[in-house]
Amino acid sequence: MSEKSTASLRAGAALLGCVLLGFSASAQAAGDLAEGRAKAVQCAVCHGIDGLAKQPLVPNLAGNSEIYLKKQLDAFRAGKRQHEQMTIIAQGLSDQDVADLVAWYSGIKVSVELPADN
Repeated sequence: MSEKSTASLRAGAALLGCVLLGFSASAQAAGDLAEGRAKAVQCAVCHGIDGLAKQPLVPNLAGNSEIYLKKQLDAFRAGKRQHEQMTIIAQGLSDQDVADLVAWYSGIKVSVELPADN
């Protein structure tokens, strides 16, 4: 098999994996939007209730995918991802807390405006 064919197969497999993960994640996402908003109050100091970071080294959460947000919170909870504050905060979250927060932050719509060409 040629190198190009192998690369195409890998790309196809990766795409299929992403699609399957998307179906799996949306089937598991049982987060409650209202509960997520209420729980996001504890996140608001750094990430904002609107998901827009209030500090320069803090990531925006608004509009990120459910898969990404859940994966990051799970990584903090499991100790696979470390941060002085987030590791402690995330370890106190239940599976339902994570689902609710993911529902809230992924549900925020973000719009983009490109700069005008002069």
